[in-house]
Amino acid sequence: MVKGRILKKMGYLADQQGIINRYLREAGGWDSHLLKCRDYILDKLNKYSPAVVTVLGSGWLLDVPLEELAEKCNTINLVDINHPPQVARKVKQYPGVNLIKDDITGGLIEHIWKSGTEITDPSLVKVPVYSPSYDPGMVISLNVLTQTDTLISDYLGRKGHSDISSLRALRGEIQSAHLSFLLKHPSILITDYSELIFDKDALFAQNELLFVELPPGSETTEWEWDFDNSGEYYKRKRLLFKVMAIDYVKRG
Repeated sequence: MVKGRILKKMGYLADQQGIINRYLREAGGWDSHLLKCRDYILDKLNKYSPAVVTVLGSGWLLDVPLEELAEKCNTINLVDINHPPQVARKVKQYPGVNLIKDDITGGLIEHIWKSGTEITDPSLVKVPVYSPSYDPGMVISLNVLTQTDTLISDYLGRKGHSDISSLRALRGEIQSAHLSFLLKHPSILITDYSELIFDKDALFAQNELLFVELPPGSETTEWEWDFDNSGEYYKRKRLLFKVMAIDYVKRG
């Protein structure tokens, strides 16, 4: 179990709080994205009728159709490295819901924390595949694929690792390990894959967020997420994410 002080110093707690702050500040700008996430999950829930569902990156439950999951499934595992107190209180009304505090990088976060100053080449870091102690059933990776590698890369950057290619290689390994876990189970993936930065109405820059090729699934859906219109994330710029949802439950 990763200690709270480690999560605080590595920036995980601030990032989690930043998500809810930005959601509240955007005043409805996220609603379309969140609705599409929930609708996609419910479509797969109705299609496959799993008894057990595990949500990786449950966070504030903004994109989780919790009530419907609780009605249709016997067990719902909500997995995150930290569960806000508000979420812990909310889920008490659902007897089949388990809050699981876990590092879905398989212990990499604590390893990076302990070894950060000793790491000479991030690309040589061995990245484990998550191995839970519970039955995950159908797995939903929910807007988390590009988060963990970013936070680890940013932390190493603050520790003096400035070799962009080495950090990109590590980020690719983290994403690959996450995908390896998903492909071991019936799963769906919802992730951002590209960020578009606008200055007024003109495209200012575009950054790709994936460092691996996503395996094909049985169905793929895409949409756009108006992430930041207030110019807080990139000063005086508007940020939009391209999002992809992939069905890996039955791959043919």
